[in-house]
Amino acid sequence: MKKNILIFCLFLLSIPTINAQLLWKITGNGLKHPSYLFGTQHDIPISFLDSIPGLYKAFNGCEMVIGEMVLSNIDATVKIQQAAVMPNHIKMNDLLSDDEYKLIDQELKTVLKMNLKDVSIMNPSSILILYELELYKKRTSFSDDIQSDSYFQLVAIEKSKKVIGLETIEQQISFLFENGSLERQADKLVESIKRKDSIIKHIVYINKLYKAGKIEKLNEIARKNGYISSMNDEEYAKLVDNRNADWMTKLPSFFKQSPCFVAVGSMHLGGKKGLIKLLEKAGYKVIVP
Repeated sequence: MKKNILIFCLFLLSIPTINAQLLWKITGNGLKHPSYLFGTQHDIPISFLDSIPGLYKAFNGCEMVIGEMVLSNIDATVKIQQAAVMPNHIKMNDLLSDDEYKLIDQELKTVLKMNLKDVSIMNPSSILILYELELYKKRTSFSDDIQSDSYFQLVAIEKSKKVIGLETIEQQISFLFENGSLERQADKLVESIKRKDSIIKHIVYINKLYKAGKIEKLNEIARKNGYISSMNDEEYAKLVDNRNADWMTKLPSFFKQSPCFVAVGSMHLGGKKGLIKLLEKAGYKVIVP
C-alpha cells in the first residue's frame, strides 16, 4: 500500500501544472500537424531560452513563425519612429505643470543623461518606454539588446522559415502610442517617475514569475496593477483582450496551412480571455509538449 501511494505521489509530481508553463502544444480540431504557442517577455536574457525543455525542438519542427508583427520590416521601424514624435503644435510644457516638468527633467538627467528638452520631440509614451528600459538596465545590470520575440524571427529568417505578423505596423503604433490622450500619457509618465522604485521592484517580480512560467499569476497581476505602467480597464482591454480576440480570427487558418510557432507576449496567454482559453473554446487541445 505504501509503495502504491509513493508511486501515485511521484506520478502527480511528474505532471507539469498549468501555472508553470511557457510553451504549449496545439492539436485537435482537425489539425494534421501540431503548432506551438510560446509566451515571450521583454528584459529577459536570450540565454534563458536554453532552460526551457523542448523549446528549440518545437521551433525547429515548425515551418511558419508568427509574431505580433514582423519586426525585421525596415518600413515599420521608420513608421514607429515617426509615431513617437510629438505633434508640432503641442509642447511638453502644455502637458506638465512646472513642478512636474522639473521632476521629469531631473530624473531624465540622472537616468538617461539627457534633460527633458533634449527629448521633447518625443511624446510622453515614448519617453516613458525609453526611461523605464534604461532604469531597469541600470538597476539590474541587464544588457541583452535582443528580445526573445525578435530572436525567433531572426532565426526563422536564417532558416528560411516564413515569418507572419498578426498585426500591421499601424495597429502596433495605435497600441503603443495612441492608447490614451497625450494628457493621459503625460500623467502616466509623471506617475511612473514618482513610483520608480516600486515599478522596478514590480518589473523584477514579473520577470521572476515569467521565469517560473506562472502565466496565470502574471495575468492576475497585469489586470490588477496595469502590468508595469498604470492602465485602466479600458486601456488594458485595448492592449490585451481585444487583440487576443482579433488574433483568434487569424490563427486557425495559419494552423491549417503548416506547423506554426506562435511567439507573443506572455500576458496574452493566461486568464479567461487569454489565448490558451480562447484556443480551447475554439475546439483545440492546448497541452504541455
